[in-house]
Amino acid sequence: MATIKDIAKLAEVSTTTVSRVLNNDPAFSVSEQTRNKVLAAAKQLEYKTVVERYNKKYYRFALVYKPDIFHNHLDNDFHFSIRNGIDKICAQHEIDLINIFNTSSSSFENLHGAIIQGNYTNQEIEDMVSMLRTEHIIIIGRCPDDNKYDSVWFDTKRAIHSALKYLTSLGHRDIGYIGGIENVDLEMENRRDQIFIQYMSRYPEFNSSQVYIGEPLKSDHDLIERAFQDKSLPSAFFIANDPIAIKVLDYLKERHIQIPETFSMVSLDGHQMTNYTSPPLTTVQVPTEYMGKVAIQTLIEKVEGERELTQKVLVPTELEIRKSCKIISL
Repeated sequence: MATIKDIAKLAEVSTTTVSRVLNNDPAFSVSEQTRNKVLAAAKQLEYKTVVERYNKKYYRFALVYKPDIFHNHLDNDFHFSIRNGIDKICAQHEIDLINIFNTSSSSFENLHGAIIQGNYTNQEIEDMVSMLRTEHIIIIGRCPDDNKYDSVWFDTKRAIHSALKYLTSLGHRDIGYIGGIENVDLEMENRRDQIFIQYMSRYPEFNSSQVYIGEPLKSDHDLIERAFQDKSLPSAFFIANDPIAIKVLDYLKERHIQIPETFSMVSLDGHQMTNYTSPPLTTVQVPTEYMGKVAIQTLIEKVEGERELTQKVLVPTELEIRKSCKIISL
């Protein structure tokens, strides 16, 4: 059976390139010539993906989540896009997907595996796992134990650093932060505000009083109002996620405050609306639909016994530069 390594050798590219081409990774930029070489090599070697390899088998998977992650598309586009990736691959390969959103005492049997989608506390994940009758579980989100569960997520630190490197390359040193309160079980060093503070602390112009944190998605206007009530605004803001950034832009538009003339903005998530805001928002794109597809593939690997160890998949992120930032004097 041909492997990704065999294709890479024949196409004279890296195994990473092969993997990302075969999985149609939307965040991966590659020439058409290279893409065609990879696809031709895969065809010549009669390579099949994990899902295709077991396409004739019957799978019954559970998608486990709390209903609030699908509250509405504006606030939860991130999770809707992940779900879209899951649904697409399940429909394509006739995988039976059971939706479970009630974490009561109910139990679900005859499952080959389960996907837990969302960022939950350790106790919430434990409650979800306890009602499942399968040992094959993958988490799309924060994983409480990498030795116990497979997981798919992205490198938050690298994503935030790419945004801040861009802002500082434009001359910004006085950068503020707006974000929500995060999961109580998330390690301090992995929290977005702490990653931001640690990075910006290298610059003497950074003012920690310009870090504004509130209840997620419920106090975004309060946060930006607090920023405007302070004596001076920073030259730029990093916004912890796109839904908050979109609401901040709406607030500013209502008050005829121009961006990036007043201050520059960069956010994180890759919300589909960020290309249509005014101005279009510079953001760190996370390949969310791809994450859903990878979760199914990773789960099938585990169900089929292709590996014994758990696997943590970190998908790549990419800064999408638009018009919400400006250059200032270096």
